[in-house]
Amino acid sequence: MLFREDKTARADAEAVRKNVGWYCWTHDLVEVRGTDAHELLDYICVNNISDTVGVSKYTTMLNDEGKILDDTIVTCMAENVYWVSTLYGPKFQPLLKQYAEGKDVEWEDLTEVIGMYAVQGPKSLDMLNSMLETPIDDMKRFRMADNKIGDLPVRIHRSGFTGENGYEVYVNREELPQLHDLLAEASPKFDARELETLEVYVRSLPMEKGMALKQDMAGLTPSEAGLGWSVHMEKDFHGKEALAAYEDQYKLVGIVLDEGRESYEDIAQNEPICHKGVQCGIVRQMIYGYTVEKNIGFAIVDKKFAEPGTLLTAGPNFAKVTVAEDKKFLD
Repeated sequence: MLFREDKTARADAEAVRKNVGWYCWTHDLVEVRGTDAHELLDYICVNNISDTVGVSKYTTMLNDEGKILDDTIVTCMAENVYWVSTLYGPKFQPLLKQYAEGKDVEWEDLTEVIGMYAVQGPKSLDMLNSMLETPIDDMKRFRMADNKIGDLPVRIHRSGFTGENGYEVYVNREELPQLHDLLAEASPKFDARELETLEVYVRSLPMEKGMALKQDMAGLTPSEAGLGWSVHMEKDFHGKEALAAYEDQYKLVGIVLDEGRESYEDIAQNEPICHKGVQCGIVRQMIYGYTVEKNIGFAIVDKKFAEPGTLLTAGPNFAKVTVAEDKKFLD
């Protein structure tokens, strides 16, 4: 849990919002390769996967019922070679196996081979440019490129999960200590901070910007989760038939706890959300946001009660909450 008075967590959040925060955060990473790799990934994912080297696509993957199985980023690393970054590699790989028969495709779990430091915040570009052999001023979002920090080969990906401009720096896992030391050495000039609080960079900072975890979207369609823009119904993909036949019933929304409440500690995941005493949804998570200075959360509610400003209650003690605009708390 996070509390307003937590000085370490607050310093972590402020570093990312005002300067630079950096931390080691390697997702499950699966490399998929072969002449049919693009075709296979494009079928598993709802978004159109790029076959242009260095280009990434954010996408979801669906189960047989057309509901979100996982969200992921797929990057074309070389001709017929792709990286799939996911928090749920064990759920992704069975999908590959299910549709790989007869195709020229193989895959390898690189989670224990490749490591990554995220460098996030408004000064992240300046800090990395001071370190890198080749400046990255022109790098677009969701692009990957090879580079060097001194003699250390790195891959730079312009992406992140904080809502700020940021980058991910990939190296071989045994080189993570070297990368750590290089980031630490460069930090003072940019008031950069190595983050200490997992809940700040995994939950609090992303939630303020409306960025949800897979666990928040469990059981929803992409459009119910606010990700309908990523679905390309003009192509074929796993779960398409079920998705097309389903009429959305729920919506993932942001909720703000009444300011008269000091803490969200009695509101756990899957606690009921009610409207006038009748359950209309469930809580997905609650956290404290140090930029907005509020206890905030995500909930899945019946779409009839998803309008911004709707007053609801959360948890066993019927704490008052209000539905936020577009599940975001900070522009």
